[in-house]
Amino acid sequence: MESEDEANKKKEGQKKLTEKDPGLPMKKQQSAREGFQLPPSPPTFVTMRQLTEAANAFYNMSLAHEITVDSEFRIEKYDPPEDSLEHTVKETMHRAFWDMLRSSLEADPPDYQPTLNLLSEIKQSLNGLVLPNQKTLQKLVDSSLDLDAAKATLEHTGHLNLKDYAIQVINMMHQFCAPVRDQEVENLRKIDDPVEAFRNAFILLEKMHMDLANFTIAQMRPYIRQQAVQYERSKFATFLDAQKALGLDGLRRTREWIEAAFSKLTNVSRSELPSTASASSASASHLPGERAGKRWVSADSESSAEEFPLTPNNILREAYLELLVWPAGKDWPETVVMDQLRLTELGIQLANIVTLTSLVLVVCNFVASNASSIFPGSCLSRVDPSMMVQLKQMVCKSGIGILRNSTSTSTQQRGTAMAEEIIFTVERWLNTTLSSLKSTPTTPTDTDETPGETDASKAIHLLPDPLKETLSSQVVEVVSERHPVFILMNKRAIGFLRSALSAYPPEPLPLPPGFSILSDVTRHAGNAVTANQTDCSSSPSGHCPPSQPIPSAMATGLRPRTPDADPPKRLQKLEHLSLSNLASRLLPLLAHNRHVFGPQYAEIIQALLLPNTEPSPSTVTRLRFRSRSGSAKKSESEEETFEMT
Repeated sequence: MESEDEANKKKEGQKKLTEKDPGLPMKKQQSAREGFQLPPSPPTFVTMRQLTEAANAFYNMSLAHEITVDSEFRIEKYDPPEDSLEHTVKETMHRAFWDMLRSSLEADPPDYQPTLNLLSEIKQSLNGLVLPNQKTLQKLVDSSLDLDAAKATLEHTGHLNLKDYAIQVINMMHQFCAPVRDQEVENLRKIDDPVEAFRNAFILLEKMHMDLANFTIAQMRPYIRQQAVQYERSKFATFLDAQKALGLDGLRRTREWIEAAFSKLTNVSRSELPSTASASSASASHLPGERAGKRWVSADSESSAEEFPLTPNNILREAYLELLVWPAGKDWPETVVMDQLRLTELGIQLANIVTLTSLVLVVCNFVASNASSIFPGSCLSRVDPSMMVQLKQMVCKSGIGILRNSTSTSTQQRGTAMAEEIIFTVERWLNTTLSSLKSTPTTPTDTDETPGETDASKAIHLLPDPLKETLSSQVVEVVSERHPVFILMNKRAIGFLRSALSAYPPEPLPLPPGFSILSDVTRHAGNAVTANQTDCSSSPSGHCPPSQPIPSAMATGLRPRTPDADPPKRLQKLEHLSLSNLASRLLPLLAHNRHVFGPQYAEIIQALLLPNTEPSPSTVTRLRFRSRSGSAKKSESEEETFEMT
């Protein structure tokens, strides 16, 4: 009976399903009920406006960051390469515009409407050079370029005197421009053709706007620096919230980066503590390690016997030193993404400095070791130490020339080119030295050359082939960052940077041994720049240094840096051959990022130093970071904290 009742109940249930949807078979209704799923969420669309706002926010944050970190940051005009399609199209359109303007003026009767439009654009450009509170200058522009009066004159006379308008425009430009532009303005007065005068005036107005923008940046930099920390911190917090909403760790690469630096400082043995020699030779570089039983690490046994504790400052400093040799294909930490180009340039600067000093040492040691094979016996005893100084300078200048002009990205090709140049330099030096050591010096009568200048090809193999091969292989090893001398000099350079970036660097901070030759080169370069400043006033169209002062109150700014026609690939400035310059460029970056990302860095380092402590604001603020505000050294308990929120 029970089985019959169950069968009846089942039939009644099936009947009810059929009644709900008579057109659907019973079996399909059951399968539909069993396979029922919630509908998917509607797709989310991102509008172009949201993308534009996000791009603008990132651009503004990047711009504020550049102004804050780079004290030499300037807005520069972009000029496409001369052999590019963009340059061709741009020049063609500009030429067509001025040709049409000239044709309209030469027509019978003349068409002055394009000229009125041109005057309107010039007036708008001049108004852009006037500050909002400069009411007198605004009235001057309006009265000098009164377009309504020009139209009325055109209606009555059918003619416009363009030369008068050109003179008025030039007079106003003379009032608004920086002193460095005075000569360029005066050159406009020498142009009789009004169309050509207006064309050159437009070019100069563009430069004046660049001057004003750079002047504004220079004036506002202190205020931007005050606000940049909170601004960047808030934008980065928004980025972290967006990553967290997607279930992602927005600091994953930053954690790995700091953990790697912490691991190297704590877990590597005394003889294997890395000095970030290079990505390829890091395993071959050695620094003293940690004291047994204590978490202290020595800074550099060669440069200083002082040891530093494993503090947040020191961990962060080692992490930033690692960024100088960051592998090319590896993702950058999230907190330094905006600085990756600058850090790459600083890494190249470090490699250039170490390469040049290593080349000087290797070449001088090679010549000294093989002096008996190079010099005749009668000349060997008369070799003066000053001649070796000359060799150092010649090798350094030759290396700089290769670094400035080399366009190859291959290390092997750069090494081969450097070896050929160094061999040529050594042979030239040997020829000059042997000529000066002769009892009867070489004269222009004996040869067609001046004294002390002899082509290496006429010296006829001053270096034997075996010595050439030996020197060439050593130079290639230096450029490839594998030579023991390169590793040693790199260790010294890193030790110098480590001391310079410390909270309380020694005063004065001496240069490591072997780097003084580069200081001499940069000093001579500085003298050349100083001499060039004198020429800027007489020839403002030439290249003037960006640091040239603008004393006038009417000045609109500093002259923007003019990019070279063929910018060097490996070496941008001779001043970048100084370790102190490298430290001065890296220090503001470290200090700024430490303030911006201090809470994130402190949280990560706390988890490393206090692994059994739960993250909390009270424990995070216990991590203290050294400050340079005091003149005397403070104890660890007196160190100042990061800015925390």
